[in-house]
Parts: sequence; C-alpha cells; structure tokens
Amino acid sequence: MRITSQIGDSPTFRCLQERFVEGATIAGTSAGAAAMPETMLFSGPNEESNKISALGMAPGLGLIRDVVIDSHFAERGRFGRLFGAVAQNPKNLGIGLDEDTAIVIERDHAFRVLGSGAVYVVDGTGISFSSLSEVHPEGVVSLHDVKLHVLGDGDCFDLAHKQPIQPSPAKLTAADA
Repeated sequence: MRITSQIGDSPTFRCLQERFVEGATIAGTSAGAAAMPETMLFSGPNEESNKISALGMAPGLGLIRDVVIDSHFAERGRFGRLFGAVAQNPKNLGIGLDEDTAIVIERDHAFRVLGSGAVYVVDGTGISFSSLSEVHPEGVVSLHDVKLHVLGDGDCFDLAHKQPIQPSPAKLTAADA
C-alpha cells in the first residue's frame, strides 16, 4: 500500500500510466506486482487468511483490470488469502505468484509464465455457493465450485476468456522427449 499512497495521482504515476498505454513494459516484484491491478491485496496473516476480517485490500495502480495478485504464494501458504479476495469480488481472477516466478502480460490480454515456480489462477465466476454474506467477520468463508489453474514455465493464460491457452504441438513434443 505504501507504493500507491506515495505515487498515486502524482506526476510519477501519470507518467507511468502514459508510458504503459504507449506500450512500455512495467514490472514489479513482491508488493510491486501486487500493486499493478485496480485492486491490491496488501495484508492478511497467512494463518488467518481465509477469514474476511484478516484481508486488507485497497486501490492499486490500475494497470491491470479484473485481477488481484498475491506474491510468495506457495512459500507463505497464501491459498486461503487469495480465495478470500476472490470471494469478495468473484469477477476478479486471483493470481498467485510463487517466488522466482513471473507473468508477462501481452497486449492481447494473455499472460505467459516465466520462472522456476508456479502461477495459480483462482476463478470465482462459477461459484455456486458462498457463505460470505452470512459469515461472521472472524468466521471461515465457504465457497463451492471455484476453479483453480496451476501453470508452469512457458504456460499461457487468456485473461479475457479466463482459460489456459493450450500449448503448441511443438511444446508437447519437446516435453514428451
């Protein structure tokens, strides 16, 4: 949250937005990656991350639409935290980035995974039940029919259609060799 509070609506921020619109590559690691979307997840202790009161979300930089990003994902056990963020706004895809792993988002609204870890995509658009509106702030949220994709180095994902892009036959052949 420090990033957005320090540069939000400043000349630096406006320059960043202009350069991004012009096609410049904008990168962030850890909190910098989490700040890229319209909504950023900035707090929530890992051991209580499935409790609504434990989640802290705030406006992000707004460079990526309809996603929320969490970093150090598997290493810090942040599955519940990302599921909780998606439960609060199921139109947003949750993207969890392992350490030493990145996504490169292209202009066609698809991203490619780079690195030695995994990227986890949580899709809540098909949720058939959520206890979010009934649960006490310290209670655990129940969710049914949440979709989870696990992607590795070289895998691609279509953000607009919320689905993985099938690998090319060349990649499949190389993997089978």
